[in-house]
Amino acid sequence: MLSARAMTRSTSGVATSLGDPVGGIYSKVLAVALFSAMDAIVKALGARYPTLQIMLCRSVVGMLPVLWLMQAAGGWRTLRTRQPLLQLGRVILSFLSLFGFFYLFPLMPLAELYAISFAAPFFMTALAVPMLGEQVGWRRWCAVAVGFAGVMIIVRPGTAAFHPLSLAVLAATFCYALSMVCVRRLSRTDSDHTTIMAHSIATIGLCGVLIVGNGLAGSPLGTLWIWPTAVDWLWLGAIGVTGGFAQILVTRAWRLAPAAVLAPFDYVAIIFALAFGWLFWREIPTPWLWMGLPLIIGSGLYILHRERVRRRAAATAA
Repeated sequence: MLSARAMTRSTSGVATSLGDPVGGIYSKVLAVALFSAMDAIVKALGARYPTLQIMLCRSVVGMLPVLWLMQAAGGWRTLRTRQPLLQLGRVILSFLSLFGFFYLFPLMPLAELYAISFAAPFFMTALAVPMLGEQVGWRRWCAVAVGFAGVMIIVRPGTAAFHPLSLAVLAATFCYALSMVCVRRLSRTDSDHTTIMAHSIATIGLCGVLIVGNGLAGSPLGTLWIWPTAVDWLWLGAIGVTGGFAQILVTRAWRLAPAAVLAPFDYVAIIFALAFGWLFWREIPTPWLWMGLPLIIGSGLYILHRERVRRRAAATAA
């Protein structure tokens, strides 16, 4: 879910053109809608098909637009990394994050899972200190604390309403946040399409090896692969198509508008999650979700604001 959105910030490696912020916003919102639709399809199919099978189909079909973007950036010769170990670590973290979200979609209300996953900016702020050497002031630490308070309101640990799967969402979110911090370090030496291509190839390879190896080991095939019906083949393809087009739209958005303009629109996803959850599964948000969500979104937007202020100050000093 999240990793696919965030990793497509400038996939082509071409210089961005920040000339149409409104067009960038439209592209970003449409991309968020497509990613949310993809997640809803994953939630529906996850009750009938193994997670690795869905991940494999999504990655194979979704890799097609990545190949197109890579060719536009100069072809295979541009795929090189100067930090192979860090790239490997990021691939593992991204795989764990994607597996976690795809596995959890059928088991939890969509809006609640989205709300908890919005904790990613708080993890990233904390991880940027030891991994990137960034200075985080007291204002951003306060925002992190408020955001986590919002998450705890939704998760409700220690109460009868606590669901252990909420901790699994937090674990998947942490893996995502850590992978994004790795992406920020990799961006100093590697192109964005190199990072995305490494993720796609690794996901396809690892899912394929696990599924085939499971069959060769004599395990029941249904544990990791169930042959889809004709209709479900179309739905599995739709996961890759929606994810692939969403990647192109996100890339276009980053070319048209600055990051500070686009980032707040990630939270539009909660609207689609609420709509899809109610329409298809009659999921009704709890009062705790409405109490915690404003704290999470508000603190996330404030962290974004402080980041913008910090960068402006650094640019002025330079």
